[in-house]
Amino acid sequence: MCQITLVMAIAATGVLTACSGGGNKAEGGSMTQTSPSAATTAPHASTEGEGASCPAGLTMVSGQANIFGAGSDFAPGPGGESGGLVPPSVELPEGSSVVTIPTITGKVSPMSALVGYNGAGGDGKGATDITSYGGISGIVDRRNGMFLVGVFLTNEAPSTSAPKRLDFTKRERFRTLAPDVGQTFFIGDGRGRSFRVPGGATRVFLGFADAYSDGHFYQGHPGYYGNNGGHLCVQVKAAN
Repeated sequence: MCQITLVMAIAATGVLTACSGGGNKAEGGSMTQTSPSAATTAPHASTEGEGASCPAGLTMVSGQANIFGAGSDFAPGPGGESGGLVPPSVELPEGSSVVTIPTITGKVSPMSALVGYNGAGGDGKGATDITSYGGISGIVDRRNGMFLVGVFLTNEAPSTSAPKRLDFTKRERFRTLAPDVGQTFFIGDGRGRSFRVPGGATRVFLGFADAYSDGHFYQGHPGYYGNNGGHLCVQVKAAN
């Protein structure tokens, strides 16, 4: 099992260390114990089929929103079944340096016909170990699954090679996270967390990391979004 080392410096910075598994190393990004400044709302409208909606200023994120489709015009499903839907994005005001997620409502399910629904924090049952696809990194969290994730991108399409995967196993309670462009990160319920906008990023995508392999949810290559249910309504705020 991979071990995570929290490296403490003067600025109280923790570094996510490398972890093998799923064919991609999980590392990169940095965590700091700081608090975001006051932010301004950056709303984005999204839809999820007939009758589904969110209040004004909140982004709707379908349970089928495939984070690996960020920056693309299709939702990939190399792992099988269905790629689901292209994830919604929020445009960041020029000069944004910090993003917070102060409000999330709704519930989602990885298999709406057979499995119960959970909130944005995840189901607490799965063991997530999903490989990268294209320029979007996979993600690891061996104690949780079906949680809200995000990824920052520039105005350009994702790179042909993805950043290292981040491992959030026993590391969900961070205060501040500084992911790279194209590096999928844990949002969960968003409470008390802030996310540093990487250089050049102009938008943030919201969705889920889903897969299914050998009888296990959230394992292997991205896929199996078509049987997901529910949606979240997410407030995104950006600050300079």
